[in-house]
Amino acid sequence: MLGLIALAAVPRPAGGEPLACRREIAKQSARYLQAVTKARGRCADRVLTGRLPPGTDCRSEPTTALRIASAAERANAGVAQACCGADGICGTAGDESLAGLGWDLGSCPNVESGACTAAIGGVADVPPCFTCVDATAVGRVASWSFGPQGPAPAPSPVGTCRRALGKVATRFLVAESRALAACWDGRLRGAHANPCPDPGDGKAMTVIAAARAKMTAAVCAACGGADRGCGGGDDLTPATIGVAADCPAIQGPGGACGSPTGDLPSIVACLGCITDFEADCTGRLAVPLVASYPAECHPPSPTCQAGVVCTADADCPTGYTCRDNGGDTRYCVGASCTSDAECSGAGVCRQYCTFDGCGARLCQCPGFGCSGPDEVCIDDGGLACRKLCTQDSDCTDPFGYVCVNPGFADGICIGSTPCE
Repeated sequence: MLGLIALAAVPRPAGGEPLACRREIAKQSARYLQAVTKARGRCADRVLTGRLPPGTDCRSEPTTALRIASAAERANAGVAQACCGADGICGTAGDESLAGLGWDLGSCPNVESGACTAAIGGVADVPPCFTCVDATAVGRVASWSFGPQGPAPAPSPVGTCRRALGKVATRFLVAESRALAACWDGRLRGAHANPCPDPGDGKAMTVIAAARAKMTAAVCAACGGADRGCGGGDDLTPATIGVAADCPAIQGPGGACGSPTGDLPSIVACLGCITDFEADCTGRLAVPLVASYPAECHPPSPTCQAGVVCTADADCPTGYTCRDNGGDTRYCVGASCTSDAECSGAGVCRQYCTFDGCGARLCQCPGFGCSGPDEVCIDDGGLACRKLCTQDSDCTDPFGYVCVNPGFADGICIGSTPCE
């Protein structure tokens, strides 16, 4: 955990400015969300243009990770300076009280069945809570915008469309976060007494609507074919673009998502719905004294459904992440284990096998395991265990006798055996 260190000690009365502290927490949360959004967006765009390798994980890519860590340090320092006494050091007698800030929650309230549940015992614990929630929220927008398999290079017009989707997702989330932050700051200052964004400060809804219109126009221009408009017969299809077939089934403070994404207008609608959810939840988390955190932002954790693939971490039980095993098959994988009894969420304990081979035993949702270390569960129209191969002689019953892509690391035998 990054320490709460003040960038500069500015003398002020200890514990005498709770409003300044509340406003700083909200400001730093919004700034962190926007910084993570931009960093993840830059990374994904570099993958799409071939400047980073396909399959790059933008959560851990070194340059992106450094930007995100720096943003977290700035958030910690800003809160410490505003909330932790004249010396700007948290954990001393000058700290603002959690009750006076509305942060006497006991623990971080989490988002989307994530892992943001650490205890909140003092002001020092507030930034780790909102940075965890904000980063999780950005992850859902990114995972949907770039499709279940993440960003992948492609020739135009698909490549141009994918880049546009990534850029508009980044811009819209940043714009909505800024509008909501300004609106909630007005509420904290007493400039109005409304929920945000509607009716809010009378400005947020207008700003968000304008940003949504720009997002729609940009997607239609990049993905709508020769007429550069949505609804024409030459629009790129969701399957061609590579986005998920369905919008995530989430019920947020502003409404429900979950419709199929059958065309460009529905892609834009889904992206807007997801962004509304994440911006609303993160915005409300940062101002607990004037806005309660909606239960919809952290629904009950799902449990494993055997053989059901995931599209994002939110589809998985708490503590699990949605991973690609290298064969375009994504399912929920959790922590290391030695027995099934250690796995929550109806998971099972077994070796985690990918195209790179089998590694340590991890908790996993059932229905994606195979019996041999040279086998991997593939979803290519139906889940099946495929045997890895480099030549036809590697293929034996019941896996068929022909090796597809022989000589390459992803060679597999024709034939199918149900995944366990």
